[in-house]
Amino acid sequence: MSRHISRRVTVRGSLVAVAAAIATLALQSAPTAASPLGLVGTPHLMHSIGAAAAASGQSPLTYQSANAPVESAPVVYLDFWGAQWQVGWTDVSNSGATYTSNQSMQYLTGFFSYVSSGGTSWMSSQTQYCSGVAVGTVNCGGAGTHVGNPPHFGGSWIDTASTPPPPVVPDSCAVAVCLNSSGVVQDASLIAQEALQAESHFGYSANADYLILLPKATGSPGYGYYCAYHSQAVDSSGRTISFTNMPYDLDLNTLCGQNFVNSTDNAFGNGYMDGYSIVAGHEVAEAATDATPSTSSAWRDSSGQETGDKCAWITPGTAGGSYNIGPDAAGHVYAVQTLYSNTAGGCV
Repeated sequence: MSRHISRRVTVRGSLVAVAAAIATLALQSAPTAASPLGLVGTPHLMHSIGAAAAASGQSPLTYQSANAPVESAPVVYLDFWGAQWQVGWTDVSNSGATYTSNQSMQYLTGFFSYVSSGGTSWMSSQTQYCSGVAVGTVNCGGAGTHVGNPPHFGGSWIDTASTPPPPVVPDSCAVAVCLNSSGVVQDASLIAQEALQAESHFGYSANADYLILLPKATGSPGYGYYCAYHSQAVDSSGRTISFTNMPYDLDLNTLCGQNFVNSTDNAFGNGYMDGYSIVAGHEVAEAATDATPSTSSAWRDSSGQETGDKCAWITPGTAGGSYNIGPDAAGHVYAVQTLYSNTAGGCV
């Protein structure tokens, strides 16, 4: 299956180039001191539309590492990081519609509440993937421990105790493995540290993805080249947690999916906020099927793409394209991308 990326935004190509350059500088300027806790290894990126690579055809996902975990009972926690979320701000869409930050929070919490309700089959195809099988497995059948569905929405939190300093969070490990002068993986990361704060607030779960939601005008180096990434961190008890760095994608306009599914903005946020649910859903699905991407990857294809990568930014209305799920009990719909299914041999 080929990916259709007919909505690339050439006018923003320079932004992608600048973001990639920032990412390189971040790598070159990685600090020499390492924290005993925090980010481990290389985050797995969701590229923006302008930076997305071609999909790797119909090559299946295979089980990559012995005993690599998946999330058998996925749970999603939303950490809206920073006092900015409490104070609030106003956004203006390309059509001139205005939205508040509170509406952005409501849109994302509504999305995960609906997915958690079981009212959609959006992520059901991912239960075919499992852990505890032979490396190279394509179809688990009844073997192993399978990915659970639906993911449970565990709640949201505005963390005002620690504020990410705009305009860029100095996360030195945003794009590539960060090496210090001794060649040791640099695991000092403010975003990973915030993920540990979220773990402390919500509680530990090996099945959790802690989404760190940055406020407006705040991003980590390389943001724009990517829309978000998921990774892992180690807490003070030596336990590994999965987390997502989720910048405020609405700042990047169409690069991260504004109006990707719905061409018209409505009062709820459809159109303008399409990319927010597309990107968040992408990361949650990938965390469920590849919970420790940095050290022990689970389900990827031969080129390293995960379930969401293989189906990212496919034009709505074409085979495997993004679409709306819903409506929920309040009548709202949410934009999502498709996910890769080995059994279907494509994006569903």
